[in-house]
Amino acid sequence: MRTLGKTMLFAAGLLLLFSCSKLDQTEFGMNGLSGHNSKGSAILQEGLFVVEPNGIDETTALKEAFDQAIDFGPEAVVQLTAGEFHLNFMEIREFHGTFKGEGKGTTVITPIDGLDIAPLTSQLLNTFLIKFVGGDVCLSDMTIKTPPGVLTTDPDEWWIEGLVNFSARTRQYTSREDYIRVNVNNIEFIAGNEPVSGWRSNCNQAVMAGFDSRYVQITGGWPLSPTDITITNCSFDNFDIYGVLIAYINKGKIVAGTRNNPNKFYNNSTYAYGYGGSLAFWHNNDLDVSITGNNFTDPGGARFGVEATSAPWPEFLSQVTQTKPSVFNIGQNEFNIIGGTGGVLVNDQRRVIYSDAVPMVVQVHNNRFSMSEGAFTGIGCFNMNGMVIRNNLFKGSASYGVRIMRVGMVLNENGLLLGNNFSNSEYSVTTILLNPGSTNWTIVGGDLGESITNLGTDNLITGFNVNTSEEPFGQTIVDNLGQMRAVIKELKGH
Repeated sequence: MRTLGKTMLFAAGLLLLFSCSKLDQTEFGMNGLSGHNSKGSAILQEGLFVVEPNGIDETTALKEAFDQAIDFGPEAVVQLTAGEFHLNFMEIREFHGTFKGEGKGTTVITPIDGLDIAPLTSQLLNTFLIKFVGGDVCLSDMTIKTPPGVLTTDPDEWWIEGLVNFSARTRQYTSREDYIRVNVNNIEFIAGNEPVSGWRSNCNQAVMAGFDSRYVQITGGWPLSPTDITITNCSFDNFDIYGVLIAYINKGKIVAGTRNNPNKFYNNSTYAYGYGGSLAFWHNNDLDVSITGNNFTDPGGARFGVEATSAPWPEFLSQVTQTKPSVFNIGQNEFNIIGGTGGVLVNDQRRVIYSDAVPMVVQVHNNRFSMSEGAFTGIGCFNMNGMVIRNNLFKGSASYGVRIMRVGMVLNENGLLLGNNFSNSEYSVTTILLNPGSTNWTIVGGDLGESITNLGTDNLITGFNVNTSEEPFGQTIVDNLGQMRAVIKELKGH
């Protein structure tokens, strides 16, 4: 096992700079390393730090490589060769560069046997295998997984919380810029598929972005972590609570998939917890979120593909001021709900706690919901103001197509459901449920008739003729759509 770095490659007039988007195997030759041969010699670019596997424990060598890369500065690359790397828990602070392997299934990271969680739990930190705190991080081209069975030496906590955590702040450290920017691309995340004690797996989640702390309070509340993260071309398989969790973030820009660079989520979340989903957002503030082109497969026992809840959690979190609505654009995704709970759940719970809360701006559009084997619902929305559900295709069978609900005294109001196709689906309870807390929703569709259960007030339900209402509908929606378009444009350029 070695780390190799700061070796100059003298090629006439050529200096290669590195970024997540520019690195590929052609830059490194057939084996991913320019000049690398079977005897282990290498001619490497300046700022490239290479780690090879020894088959036992590569933690120390990888830490040394990151230390050297951080000393080098921005544009450094920590490169794992082909092979399987066994790691103990590690934390990397203030890394500005790229951490990459040679491809999914070719470079594999997995925990060492018998992880000792005490050094982390004694500091009230979560048990993530790899943590990045602060910096500008590109992570790409590898598999990160847990083996089956017990992972730790603690009989009461034999699992780990997750594989990778990104944060600007933890209980023990605040990054220099109080900010982290992350790009995760072409990574395969897998949790061990032989669980202990009846749970789905031995790893609660693949990736978390946000403040790192065990569930112990801090005077004044946990500080939210300023974080931007883009996740593309990744897969998440068999995690117990979340595939990806975005939590305890303030003023973040989140991109999960693009039309040409989707993510795939399989078999994530366990219904017994009562919360969780393949891609989940909890306790954040002032987010701009784009969720585009992804595939979510949720079997029996799983919860939602996308779960977005604005709960401010005052018992634990510092209560920061809202400066804008959190915006969620959820479009062009495929939801395969094969006995699972549902495709999309949104809950603007901040409105339940604070009467002056700025409502979330949410649009769920142009998605496909395929439901079977006792699926519960395609879309559920709670406590919303101005939500848009449009041009989605529903097929198969479930209990509900769309549930429009409230909790407590807050109304679910001023929404628009337009242009959705339910013609190839059937529901054992009702296609659309407007519960007693719904008001001023506009439902526009073709001959839905008795398949809508309207228990709310002042909801407009119409077929092809939308001109029969005495009051114009959609003014709030028009305002929201303009704001949505501005956010989408900004995220595309992010």
